[in-house]
Amino acid sequence: MNPALGLCGVLLAACVTSTDPGSSTLIVTGTWDYSASQTTPAATISATMLVTSQSNGVFQGTIAGSVSEGGPPTSVSGTVAGQTVNDTVVDFDLFLNADPNGRRHVATVVRDTMKGSWVENGSGSPAGSFMAIRRSGP
Repeated sequence: MNPALGLCGVLLAACVTSTDPGSSTLIVTGTWDYSASQTTPAATISATMLVTSQSNGVFQGTIAGSVSEGGPPTSVSGTVAGQTVNDTVVDFDLFLNADPNGRRHVATVVRDTMKGSWVENGSGSPAGSFMAIRRSGP
């Protein structure tokens, strides 16, 4: 990951809170092919993220897929909740397998691709990068 891009994501995450109103011009509803990597311990997640509703920039949905940590993949599922920050940036949380902390994601959206970084809420670790490509939607 480009260090400048990572710093941009950290600075953006520090400036945006869950009470920010979001932007209604960036539409993220649809089905997304989500993939993420985790640095320590090493792991990858492959999933389908379904953003089912969006209003005034605030969106929600579900995610289901699998995580690989060196052994056989295990199933993960959960909810997605977040907002558009402006016309090109999203900020959302994934709550996988009822994890109360969630994983905060900040990404840039270009056409039907979002790319960025994530960190576990509260502890700041684990962390990693992710990409999601919209398979269907508006």
